[in-house]
Amino acid sequence: MYVRISGRVRLNAHSLNAQGGGGSNYVEVTKTKVTIKTDKGWAIVEVPTITGNMVKHWHFVGFVDHFRETQFRDNLTERALRYNGTRFGQGETGATKADGTEVELRNEGDIIANFADADVHGFLAPNTGVRRVSLIKTSFIVPTEDFIKAVEGERLVSAVKHNRVDVNENGAIGSRDDTAQMIFSREYATGVYGFSVVLDLGLVGVPQSNTAGGSVIGDDERRERIRSALMALIPMLSGYIGANLARSFPLMKVEEFIAVAGDKPIPALVHGFYESYVVESGAIVENARELGFNIKAFAYNTDFIEDAEKVSSVEELVNKLIEMLDNSSSGGKG
Repeated sequence: MYVRISGRVRLNAHSLNAQGGGGSNYVEVTKTKVTIKTDKGWAIVEVPTITGNMVKHWHFVGFVDHFRETQFRDNLTERALRYNGTRFGQGETGATKADGTEVELRNEGDIIANFADADVHGFLAPNTGVRRVSLIKTSFIVPTEDFIKAVEGERLVSAVKHNRVDVNENGAIGSRDDTAQMIFSREYATGVYGFSVVLDLGLVGVPQSNTAGGSVIGDDERRERIRSALMALIPMLSGYIGANLARSFPLMKVEEFIAVAGDKPIPALVHGFYESYVVESGAIVENARELGFNIKAFAYNTDFIEDAEKVSSVEELVNKLIEMLDNSSSGGKG
């Protein structure tokens, strides 16, 4: 199964990606520059962003949470249980499974057979030179071009003052080093953001070094790995994404999205950043079908191509995709 999703979310008062404060008591949100086309021509604008690295990490967390509930739960790296996506470190020639078993890092097939997280989210074993490209590919999440143009001149980022309170051994505010109340500022951002995700789940269990050899895991486990990767989309697109969640869980609302799925590699959709992403993605799908691609389309809160199935939420989309998985042969081959 190959899945592509693009869409838009409304994010208010979020601080989902911070780039530090340079040693000061001021914490900035991460920013990047985007190109937009205005009535006056091209313009480059700096905007708050959530990096693809951050998005991918939270999909990884969701994947681990769901896969740990399956009968194959021991087929994770020990690091994955701590949500550490590093998996393998410098100099390591072996890695530890969740059940304590040691696995040599000398063959891609052996590594992905034993470690579901390395299979789905990719890995690099620096000491042995074995690597695998992630099957989950995520873009930066950035404010949409039409939103940027509509609020031209408005600040998308603002700073809020916070304070940390220290208490002494008696529980009273105060300390010996005069840090009883430390003031710091943290930036928060607001806007309508576009996103895009690519899931190449047809390669689950299949070594990229020898795709002709097929899957190195059983059909049941392969299905559970794919299902867990799909289920991980739900928390990620409901706000469990980024930093500073304990104090500023984002005011996140999915505005719209489109999605396509197929049993073979299919084209990616246009990123939700672009004002015309739905129309242009529709043209991609229609032209791909004429070339022989078998593509099932879905849409939420927007008109996509004529035969796109309407869904009411991310949860319903995931449910539809799992139904497709269940209806395919041999636990979702392809």
